[in-house]
Amino acid sequence: MTETSSDTTGATDVGTPVSLVVHRRLAEESYEKYAAWQQKVGARIANWPGFLDRQVIAPKPPLQVDWVVVQRFRDVDSARGWLQSAERTTLMAEIKDEFIGNDDIHLFTEEAKHPSEAASVLISSRVPADEEGAFLDWQRRISAAESRFDGFLGHKIERPVPGVQDDWVVVLSFDTDEHLNAWIDSAERKELLDSGKAYNEQLTLTKASYGFGFWTGNKTALPDPIFKSNLLVLLMLYPVVFLWGYFVAAPLFDSHGVPFWLSLFVGNLVSTQLLGWFLVPWAFKRFSWWIKRNQPARVHLYGYAIVVALYAVSMAVYAWLIAIRG
Repeated sequence: MTETSSDTTGATDVGTPVSLVVHRRLAEESYEKYAAWQQKVGARIANWPGFLDRQVIAPKPPLQVDWVVVQRFRDVDSARGWLQSAERTTLMAEIKDEFIGNDDIHLFTEEAKHPSEAASVLISSRVPADEEGAFLDWQRRISAAESRFDGFLGHKIERPVPGVQDDWVVVLSFDTDEHLNAWIDSAERKELLDSGKAYNEQLTLTKASYGFGFWTGNKTALPDPIFKSNLLVLLMLYPVVFLWGYFVAAPLFDSHGVPFWLSLFVGNLVSTQLLGWFLVPWAFKRFSWWIKRNQPARVHLYGYAIVVALYAVSMAVYAWLIAIRG
């Protein structure tokens, strides 16, 4: 699958430490191969000028379904040098066919923040199925060129969604309209578009005054503290499990002789979908103030108190339902 890259405003300041945060999705059968490949990458990048350290975080469904790799560099030139290096390109060629989802790479300074206002465009185009590989290689060349322009924030590619969206969509963002227009009007972009004429026949460009995060969500943050994340999952999981058992499994499955193993499977199937798509994201959004790092102690304690109180309410409701049924 494709990879994309982004950096924050201020990433041109030499001397400020920067991080490459990579999100990749792979099939479970590719995990072992990818882990071995990451060891190879680690050995190669260890001697790269300006490299500081790296961390590889394996998926932990349902909270985190992607592999997350954090690579820190002394400055933006070191990071971009690695990102655009022939050595990295060779390494990517060994593993790119294992990706099953969008491969996002974000380059950002450790002291800078994304601006609340930025300039973005949505670029859509039709790509023949047999040209997908060539199209993705072409997009890699474009994103590498964009990253050298002032104010570059992000370049993200979304695959077509059958029955919903037939086009490939590129989300491109710069910190200002001036920097965005400088790239759009550049001779380098024109040359790249000429080299990809096969994908430009139905190309459309839609401009908007919103940053990269507005279109795609902010994926640059490291995973939230695991303990708090697990508590929030449990907060959503417990009500789903007992409500399913009380209102569905017991009256509809158990009373009609449905085998327990089948009833359990159906219940788990329903609960995981509800959790992954709706409930857990909802809970994380509502408790975002609590799961952030570096909060005052009173904020942490306040959040724990609310979570414990909600646990107690859930258990009390369940006990009451059992009592009235009995």
